[in-house]
Amino acid sequence: MPANKSALLRYRIIDACLTNRLRKYPAMEFIIEKIQEQLDTTLSNSMFTKDLENMRRIYSAPIEYNRVQKGYWYTEPDFSINSFPLSHDEVEALDFSTALLQQLKHTQLFHHFEAAINKVIYGYRISKIIGKSETQLIQVEEPVKDEGSKWLEIILNGITNKNCLKVLYHGFGRSEKEHVFSPYLLKEYHNRWYTVGYSATGKNILILALDRIKEIKLSKEKYIIDNEFTPAAFFEYSFGITQVHAAKAEKVELFFTPQQSPYIESQPLHHSQKLLSNDEKGLHIQLKVYITHELIMSILSYGADVKVLAPKKLVNDIKYHIAEMGKIYI
Repeated sequence: MPANKSALLRYRIIDACLTNRLRKYPAMEFIIEKIQEQLDTTLSNSMFTKDLENMRRIYSAPIEYNRVQKGYWYTEPDFSINSFPLSHDEVEALDFSTALLQQLKHTQLFHHFEAAINKVIYGYRISKIIGKSETQLIQVEEPVKDEGSKWLEIILNGITNKNCLKVLYHGFGRSEKEHVFSPYLLKEYHNRWYTVGYSATGKNILILALDRIKEIKLSKEKYIIDNEFTPAAFFEYSFGITQVHAAKAEKVELFFTPQQSPYIESQPLHHSQKLLSNDEKGLHIQLKVYITHELIMSILSYGADVKVLAPKKLVNDIKYHIAEMGKIYI
């Protein structure tokens, strides 16, 4: 957990004692006395030991106990936390971020972070070694700027600290509405961020696009926990970001041409994708999903390389969209 300000002040005093050339190997009692004098507080032996452990963890401080001299010292003579390249505020932010990422380590979001960090590191190292700009060696797709990213921190804090929020939201084609919102989840889809949570205003679980949020404030209302909510179950049959309340998932059968088959096999369209057949004629798969706009748009994006076999309603929807598209070019 991030160190508080009192702890940071104690670290400074401990560091000053260990870097004092006039008194090498200060004893625990001496250091504790200095802390108590300067901060007008009491400090137990166990708390002092914990402070040393935290300094080793946060600053990689090479603190050891010298049994001969019966005191503590830095095994690296020139070490000081004052020369640490990050400020205490930055250390706290990094420590907090690490704690959050640990909670996300099994999610797709964590893999995105990990991939992004690797791109930066590898690009930087290669450019330094070869002497070329990283853009001459590695080019990655730059995401479209998401105006909603400014709300990520306050929502993430709301999720981890169970803070209720007042969210002023302006949905497409609707008037602005304020939601007393208990956030449960952040989800990224097609370079846009969304948050899922319980709206006391609407009395149900909502998905809000962050770029449609106009304002967020902390609310004094009680954070509402829905014990039945789990991200996996909530989006189990969703294709994309849409979750359809009280809808029934349907079995969708698609047939892809042999040219498209390897890509669909290697990059499944949905986690429910089931292989029905794969031969020289093409690839036959089944998905269990809600019939949504995202699903229809995805199918249409494959053009003549895919045919919808079932259900009949989806077949008719695709036929309708194809006919409407054809009218544009008449």
